[in-house]
Amino acid sequence: MSSADVSFLYNQDHEFLIDHRLAQDGNRVKVYLRFILNSGVVKISDYEIQYDIRNSYIDEKHVNATTRLDSSTLIATGFREFIYLFEFEKTLDQNLIVVEVNNVLRNRKFLIDIPIEKNKTTKNQPFLIFEAQRNVPYFSRFINLDQSVRLVNVFGNNGKYKIQGVVNNQAVAIPTFDDSRIKAPAKIEIDTLYSPVENEIIQFSTPGYYVINDSTEPSNGLGVLVTDPFYPYFGQFEKMIEPLIFITTNDEFKTMKTASDSRMGFEGFITTRISNGGRVAQDFVKYYYRRVRKSAHLFTSNKDGWKTDRGMVYQIYGNPLQVFRNEEQELWVFAAPNGGRIRFNFEIISEENNLLNYSLIRESKYKESWMDAVTSWRSGKVIE
Repeated sequence: MSSADVSFLYNQDHEFLIDHRLAQDGNRVKVYLRFILNSGVVKISDYEIQYDIRNSYIDEKHVNATTRLDSSTLIATGFREFIYLFEFEKTLDQNLIVVEVNNVLRNRKFLIDIPIEKNKTTKNQPFLIFEAQRNVPYFSRFINLDQSVRLVNVFGNNGKYKIQGVVNNQAVAIPTFDDSRIKAPAKIEIDTLYSPVENEIIQFSTPGYYVINDSTEPSNGLGVLVTDPFYPYFGQFEKMIEPLIFITTNDEFKTMKTASDSRMGFEGFITTRISNGGRVAQDFVKYYYRRVRKSAHLFTSNKDGWKTDRGMVYQIYGNPLQVFRNEEQELWVFAAPNGGRIRFNFEIISEENNLLNYSLIRESKYKESWMDAVTSWRSGKVIE
């Protein structure tokens, strides 16, 4: 395969949901795979799950290289949830795990790509964030303040960790047609420093982006966003205003942000600008903020999901028709109203602390499509 078609990963109404966590200690690799039945018409016996390890995306599956995941690799279950663990010794020519999920009843096959090494200058950490009560990884992309977690070295070593945070002040993505460069915000450190030991339960006290390092091996880093208890819902109207930046004029957004009463500013825009209020305005709030919540689960990284490049495109255009991914890029394809296709390319950039940045390649040709999509939102034509 030259790339993996992973469009189903961004459809939260898909028949199943799947996610993974990977840890590495030298050549030893452990992968935790969470598989959730997301439809009442499917059951676990409908599926066969297997994996193989390849050199790259252009490398084909090798003969007799497939390993099936079954009850012997199942380490935990929940309500329609199945968590598998597999491990192996990595060789120099093994850089990509390809998981194949077959719905044998309906004869459908899905591929999930898991790069082992995202960047040659960094390395995977041997520890993962685990749930406080179950001996399984924490799969959410963010940690709410009222949630407890712990750090576990999955290879059996007793770790000591250092956790330092910065304020979550990352900029919101700019529109698809605007190639302006956003100045990186200054890092504002959070005073609280955490120094947990292996398996110690942690509960954060301040929202922000935190970096977890192994005290004995500082190059082993893992980043995670800690959010308020409501996220991805909003506890304040002031916060609800922020995602409207994508569909408002500068003056409209400024009026809401500077209103003496945030609720009045928010409701004033909704009732006067969204198809003249009424039921259409109510539906707008329902559908628009549903996408904000979906973006939180899909794209949250060092900032809220909707603020990222992929989150912005998802917010305005919805589920991609197709998504193709390889080592360097992710391509999103949407159906255009005129019968053609709209394509967005994201560069995959490896950053510190095991973080990937999907940076949209912006082009002026997107302006017409963007404005049409924004108009659809404002006129109440977007219905999921």
